[in-house]
Amino acid sequence: MATKENTETAPEFLYHVKRTITDYHADKSGATRTTDILGTFTDLKAAKAAALSALVSEGYVKDDFEVYEHNTDPENWKHGDGVLVYAKAPAGQEFEVRLDTKPNVLKLQGNASGETGTAQANKKKVLQTTINYNNDRIGGIQNTEVEGTYPSRAAAYAAAHSVLIDDEVTKSSFAEYDEKEEFKGDWPYGDEVFVHAVAETGENFLVIVKAQPHSHQHHKCGHHGGKKCECACKHTEGGCKSKACKHADCECK
Repeated sequence: MATKENTETAPEFLYHVKRTITDYHADKSGATRTTDILGTFTDLKAAKAAALSALVSEGYVKDDFEVYEHNTDPENWKHGDGVLVYAKAPAGQEFEVRLDTKPNVLKLQGNASGETGTAQANKKKVLQTTINYNNDRIGGIQNTEVEGTYPSRAAAYAAAHSVLIDDEVTKSSFAEYDEKEEFKGDWPYGDEVFVHAVAETGENFLVIVKAQPHSHQHHKCGHHGGKKCECACKHTEGGCKSKACKHADCECK
């Protein structure tokens, strides 16, 4: 629980570094996307710096992209308002990095670098994805925003169930409203989705609980040429999907 002093001195806003990958290689419609929060900051300048270096920090190499651009000239920038980094892989995947600014409800404090501390950085993020099928029937028009940051899985799960409803909007306000634990049969929306709803006007909503991805750059594997490491990961809560390293002398084993 935040102390009175923390409540009084905590910054008003959190700046989330949001990275979205649109996989045009697997799905030409642009409907297949992955959005992650790579870092959370209390200092805007630090958040912008982290956003500009986000892909490199994840282990990607600039020269491996067909296009790699920073938003240094907003007036002539052609990749959308708020996008700080745009990159395109040769296979067609497009990467966008932007900041998602939200109120600092939990009164989190930043460290000397302006980032929320180690324990805080691992807090669970509740995200909401809105897909507007009215304007695009294939689902290419969609947006994902941070709805909250929570100290535990249990708190995030509880919050996920109240994202779409309040005193005026109830479950019956939607044409469809499904919760994962009450769904009959196989849940078709993915393990990280806890609520799926469809508005009477046609918009689809997905409420997602995600942890901040860990970085593989600390493995110090010398066999990937600086590229994203695929070695067995020890910096995880058990959710790492990296492949086992085949290099006998790799330091990350």
